[in-house]
Amino acid sequence: METIPAATSNGPPEKSNLPGWIFSNLDYPTFRLTLLSKAMDRFSVRDLSDHGMTYAEWRVLGRLASLPEGATVGQIAGLAWVDRAEVSRAFASLEKRGLTARRDNPNDRRTPILHITEAGMNCYRPLLEHRALFHEALMQDFLPEERGLLDQLLGKIAHRLDLILKEGLPGK
Repeated sequence: METIPAATSNGPPEKSNLPGWIFSNLDYPTFRLTLLSKAMDRFSVRDLSDHGMTYAEWRVLGRLASLPEGATVGQIAGLAWVDRAEVSRAFASLEKRGLTARRDNPNDRRTPILHITEAGMNCYRPLLEHRALFHEALMQDFLPEERGLLDQLLGKIAHRLDLILKEGLPGK
């Protein structure tokens, strides 16, 4: 992967210096958001593998850590914006390592409740701190109000994408 030029002391590099940033007929911020997402994913996959975890396992562990009562595969998939099969595979791997477990679901015997174990929380906490460093490093050039604005703008894109996923593209 070609590296992106580092920020200078005067701020981030000009967008025209970023490889692949300007692409004929795809001059959309959402196209560039996809580029950023792919680069962050690649970094995260490599970084998490250094800690013995896949990205899918991290997503499942993180969701379960925030849900003390646990959740079903479908609920986790919905919260992580991934498919159920990915959650099931990641959960099975985490379960083999004692980081997650399952219990019967009193509302539906076919869908167990998945939860994080104490060993899972002991693995999750330091890794969460490590991952927070990555996200803070990405945001270090932003003022607090810029972070808030970026979050609002991303929320708008997310809501529109959710509509498109449910209803299809407008005009189709």
